[in-house]
Amino acid sequence: MKKLPENLHPGSTFKRLLEQPEITLVVVLVLMCFILNSINKGFFTPANFKPMSRGLTIEGFTLIGMTFLLISGVFDISVGSVMALCGFVFTALAAADVNVYLAILAALTAGAFIGLVNGIVITRLEVNPFIATLSTMTIVRGLVLALSQGRPVRVSTPEFNQFSTSETFGIPTMFIVFVVVLAGVDYMLRHIRYFRQFYFIGGNENSAELTGINVKRVRLFLYITVATLAGVSGVLTSSRLEAAVPNAFFGVEMKLIVACVIGGCSLNGGSGSMLGSALGLAFLFLLDNGLVMLGVDIYWFTGVLGLFLIGVVLLNTFSSSSIERKQKMVGKSFRT
Repeated sequence: MKKLPENLHPGSTFKRLLEQPEITLVVVLVLMCFILNSINKGFFTPANFKPMSRGLTIEGFTLIGMTFLLISGVFDISVGSVMALCGFVFTALAAADVNVYLAILAALTAGAFIGLVNGIVITRLEVNPFIATLSTMTIVRGLVLALSQGRPVRVSTPEFNQFSTSETFGIPTMFIVFVVVLAGVDYMLRHIRYFRQFYFIGGNENSAELTGINVKRVRLFLYITVATLAGVSGVLTSSRLEAAVPNAFFGVEMKLIVACVIGGCSLNGGSGSMLGSALGLAFLFLLDNGLVMLGVDIYWFTGVLGLFLIGVVLLNTFSSSSIERKQKMVGKSFRT
């Protein structure tokens, strides 16, 4: 009887599937859903699904930009402040009777400008991404607090609220839009050459430059993209809350980074997927939902996020070390 090749053996195929973070996360999410439903029979209901899907959508748009950055080997910790500023710009203009679509355009332009500044400081002035975006985070947050004097700005009109309240076949429209956008960018990351180069840049920046890729231009584009998407999140949040809250989104950047890393992104760059990051964010939302159902104080969630970040980073470090050891062993055997 002919023996199957190693890579076609059913056991090896199953092992490769388990090594995919997306597959593992899908299994974990399904188990979590059944566990949460056993705790609270109201889990699988529209009353629970709709607010969760809206919250996931709001942070999900910024997650797309953060995934791009992490794959290319950098990150942005100013997105929470950018979300707050863009939400404030949108709400303040709408409160002043400016056309709601012009208000959105102004908010997204403000976000894109902040991304441009981040990109120039990091790529042209060669400032460390952590220092650059930490500075931007502080400046932008201070600007929002100064402009608002720390007070929420409220608006409640059908035109203002339509972006977060509209539904299609009983499903929040913005969630449907997010899923379509997510599927599109996931496809582009897997199949479109321009987006595939993000992995090359994150894996080895010097090699990418030697092959003719303009790394600085690509990263400038990515910083503008993530800040613009943060603007989208800020606009949707203000529409949902019917207000702009100047001290909102504290710590959201850590949550997004944790979600990306859980989904398979490496803090060193060069790996990850859009679907994996989205599943990682869904995992955190279900975890938050589960803690609330169990009566755990909501403020403990931030501490849980920190523990997850440490755990995933350690796992990522051990995995990288294991790969390096295997590569060295292969190299030695090849030389001998």
